[in-house]
Amino acid sequence: MLFKLNIRQTYLRIAGAFLLSLAFLIRGGLVCRADTWGGPGDINAGAAIVMDADTRAILYGKDIHAHCYPASITKLLTALIVIENCSMDETVTFSQRAVTDLEPGAVTAYMTEGEQLSVEECLYALLFMSANDVANALAEHVAGSIEAFADMMNERALELGCEDSNFRNPSGLTDSEHITSAYDMALIASALFENEKFLEIESSDSYKLSPTEKVPSGLTVTIGHRMLRGGNTYSDDRAVGGKTGFTTASGNTLVTMAEEGGRRLCAVVMMDTNPQHYLDTDKMLDFGFGGFENVDASQVLGMDAIEDRLLLDTVIKEGQNDISTDREFLISLPYGADLSQVSTDFEYNLSAYAPEDAVARLSLSYEGHTCGNYYILNDRTPIISIEAIPPAAKVAVGVSVVAVAVGALVFVLVTGGAAYHTHEVREEEKSRRRRAARRRRYRLESMGISEEEFEEELRRYKEKYEGRKKQDHKL
Repeated sequence: MLFKLNIRQTYLRIAGAFLLSLAFLIRGGLVCRADTWGGPGDINAGAAIVMDADTRAILYGKDIHAHCYPASITKLLTALIVIENCSMDETVTFSQRAVTDLEPGAVTAYMTEGEQLSVEECLYALLFMSANDVANALAEHVAGSIEAFADMMNERALELGCEDSNFRNPSGLTDSEHITSAYDMALIASALFENEKFLEIESSDSYKLSPTEKVPSGLTVTIGHRMLRGGNTYSDDRAVGGKTGFTTASGNTLVTMAEEGGRRLCAVVMMDTNPQHYLDTDKMLDFGFGGFENVDASQVLGMDAIEDRLLLDTVIKEGQNDISTDREFLISLPYGADLSQVSTDFEYNLSAYAPEDAVARLSLSYEGHTCGNYYILNDRTPIISIEAIPPAAKVAVGVSVVAVAVGALVFVLVTGGAAYHTHEVREEEKSRRRRAARRRRYRLESMGISEEEFEEELRRYKEKYEGRKKQDHKL
């Protein structure tokens, strides 16, 4: 019976790959391509993008919003969520489902039910070996189940601005509804560029796991991304992170994070072939690093001018503002660009997943191309001037401040060490697990909408996704 089931699964995967390939051929002339500044030449991949990680400018794109099967580049989002929610020394116990809920031929770390590894060991096995049993175990460790972890993946993807994704598992194994796009994967890679632990892991070539029943000497895992690994044809000193992926249905997928001359780029190729996925990536990185520079955007629009615009549009009130951007304020421009030709556009209808203090979304464009995207933040905390306080009150305030300061100092000296330890070891971990829910609650309160209204917005988003999926199937 198991043999018959495996044959049936194989036929389904082959049929799915054939239909997907046919859809890609049909869609080739139908899906709008990203309007970018020239390009790196012929790119073999069905979908591709090179994005500046700091400005989110799309330097080159090809079918960047096409729905694609990601395969194991899914594990980048899995790693991001795990690092954000776990300590590296936590113990992961492998369940029966974690080691058996896999398709035939899936790569594993040879774990058996009941065995344990640390979170850090699991991350090396996940990112280097692309171990699917490890992906399952990490999902269960973080969220309690694979399904609950998939919900976390979709929530985090929306927070990052992803538009085309529906994640169904932590590994990227075959599921007809597990899809993403080159654009969304570039956003996920951009977020990982800010994650020191991820970059630390990716800086190694190999790592040895603890002994297990099937590998008593301890399994050594080696990084699979050949641009990150030294001593081969595709080694690239610019590459600092990324992930490979392959299934019959997805073809070769590849995410590469690279750094050169103070600039950071994310290159993604999907629906590609081996070794063309490396060659395509190299072309896009050459194009992105060679043709563009990042410029201080305040030369185009300073914070005072942004505040004036927000006041004019009655988005904020006079006298209680601290305007900033969510990231360093830069724009990506072709060399020799005329800054006077950069235009700006403000959007005020923000997503429920926008940052807590966001009041606007600012896009900067050059010759019709987006060269930077930022949330405009406003710290609304009122600041009371000491000059406005009556003299008698100033004395009282001064005495109170001194008393509070002395009390705080004593408290820190007596209890600071223990409080810090408790905070770092356990309480912080609990706080991290509640972070996504808390952020959503704060955003709903600041936006003045109810949970019911938010759920209605999610329902409309899902309906839009289902509609796009049906359209893709028709194509």
